[in-house]
Amino acid sequence: MRPKFINYIKENPLLKVTSLNSGAILMKMMAGLVISKLTAYFLGPVGIALIGNLRNGQNLINTLASSGIQKGVVSHIAKGKDKKKFLQILTNTFFSLGLLVSIVVGVFIFAFNAEVSHYIFKTNSYAWIITLLAISLPINTLNLFILSILQGLSDFKKVIYINIITSISNLVLFSILLYFLGLEGAFVTVILLSSLQFIITLFYARPYYYLFENLKLFYFPKKIISSLSKYGLMTLISSISFPLVYLGVRREIMLTLSSTDAGYWEAMSRLSSHYILLMVSVINLYVLPKLSAAKHTKTFKETVLEFYKLIIPFYAVGLVVIYVFRNFIIRVVYSEEFLPVQDLFLGQLIGDFFYILALVMVYQMHAKRQVKRFIATDLFIAIGFYAFSVYFLGILGLEGVVYAHALINFLYFLLVLTIFRKPLFSHSKL
Repeated sequence: MRPKFINYIKENPLLKVTSLNSGAILMKMMAGLVISKLTAYFLGPVGIALIGNLRNGQNLINTLASSGIQKGVVSHIAKGKDKKKFLQILTNTFFSLGLLVSIVVGVFIFAFNAEVSHYIFKTNSYAWIITLLAISLPINTLNLFILSILQGLSDFKKVIYINIITSISNLVLFSILLYFLGLEGAFVTVILLSSLQFIITLFYARPYYYLFENLKLFYFPKKIISSLSKYGLMTLISSISFPLVYLGVRREIMLTLSSTDAGYWEAMSRLSSHYILLMVSVINLYVLPKLSAAKHTKTFKETVLEFYKLIIPFYAVGLVVIYVFRNFIIRVVYSEEFLPVQDLFLGQLIGDFFYILALVMVYQMHAKRQVKRFIATDLFIAIGFYAFSVYFLGILGLEGVVYAHALINFLYFLLVLTIFRKPLFSHSKL
């Protein structure tokens, strides 16, 4: 029985990627859980809320610096991975674009570091953290692009090894700096982790150094830039709107309830991010390259159904287990001080389930550059979540935010299912 099961995994590409990736995700989850425990012990709910604000701000700035084209890089590389000269042209374009935009954004962030600090932390005291973020932007952007190239080339093992080593490095660095520098040490780790990962990425990307031969600065082929701009527009809308929405919701919680309650919500969100990470990484590693390289509409239906059949049942069971053991999880990951978080699990888990159901379909919009559809659905979920959160917060208190999360993700799933009803339920073309 066991050999047959192992052979079944090896023969199925989706399960093979998932099983390989599980080790990396498990390591990242373990590192993240230990980091959450340390943060809870040394900084409490308020510290967790502030780190959440920094992460949202950093994600927003990193997306601007990378022009939001990471998925475009994966898609273009996947389509041309058998053409060496074309790959070199693509790499040259990504390098030039990333370097130029990240420097421009970095200079802007550096010039307005005090204002950015006040927006994120409600104080100018951390302007130096924003300066550090601005300086690291070019390195962070190039790291994102090289990782995207490896994904596009379907070199999953290297991406997985990079993620494992990065997780271990993150845990070690965070623990040391948090112990000696407190909250500021935690901030520094959040900012510098991508730069540290860049060194690791360069080591594992050695077989592909030929892509950087004859590299030219400021190389912008019009056709490629035009194509990438569509991916950039899609990702920018998503990556700007969601961090802003999360910052806005966290502020509403602080104003309506307290900073401690904002920390409870961030603690729930951090737990959610750990298991969501497994699902998103599988979609990024397997689904996006496959959909990007697909030449027939039926591939979309086959890929979605394969994901639902092989992955979603395990995901659903995992969510049930998490809910049953929520009290134990909180005590292990955080502390008894965070026990009020257990009231937030039901709404969060329901929302996360429908989010993944929708997300695997949404990646077809990235793969086929369906810009209008993607922007419309992303704005729907972002604006809807903020509006429902503010409304339910006044009625249900902190639990209202997670039920807003559940409601908007259920509606999001129905909307996406409606959009793709023809390719999923008939033989019609997209």
